[in-house]
Amino acid sequence: MITDILCSSFAVALENAKNYEVTKIQSERCSLTNLYNYRYFESMLNDEFEKVHHFEREMLSLILLDIDHFKAVNDTYGHQSGNEILCELADRLKKMVAGRGTVARFGGEEFVVLLPNMNKTDAYETAELIRQSIANWPFSLYQALNQENKQMQVRITASIGVATAPEDAEDALALVRHADRALYVGAKRAGRNRVAEYSSC
Repeated sequence: MITDILCSSFAVALENAKNYEVTKIQSERCSLTNLYNYRYFESMLNDEFEKVHHFEREMLSLILLDIDHFKAVNDTYGHQSGNEILCELADRLKKMVAGRGTVARFGGEEFVVLLPNMNKTDAYETAELIRQSIANWPFSLYQALNQENKQMQVRITASIGVATAPEDAEDALALVRHADRALYVGAKRAGRNRVAEYSSC
């Protein structure tokens, strides 16, 4: 009887632990791309910025990426195809960044890459490699509208902004804001499909 009670208690504890892990993953991950979500990214960004302030990190770079004309993709091929592109892009970003940083879905068609101890020059080069990998290799669609389930290839581009702390920002919010400014002013307004770094000038 004691063995049965202990086994039952152990089974309940295991099930609770499993449910906790599932809930934790769901709260940290984007359900579509399986990347970290904005909530997790924000927490990690604040933690990394604290390390910069306490000289545990020399620098912290941030890449903010936005797919160009993504609404047109959804309108032309359907939202399911748009989701396919988001998932494939998420996989490409994870492979390219690998162990050098953290990739998260920032929201909609925006993604963010956090790169601890990477200077702006290296972050810019990483962003340019990401831009080229998006522009030069088509994305595969399997569920496009009116395609009778035939695979098709679609080309897209992305605009990217880069900012680095502490040279560009004194707090986490400013780092995101400055990468966003580089993205929209330096890349989008300049013609899209390009990388821009933040400049205070």
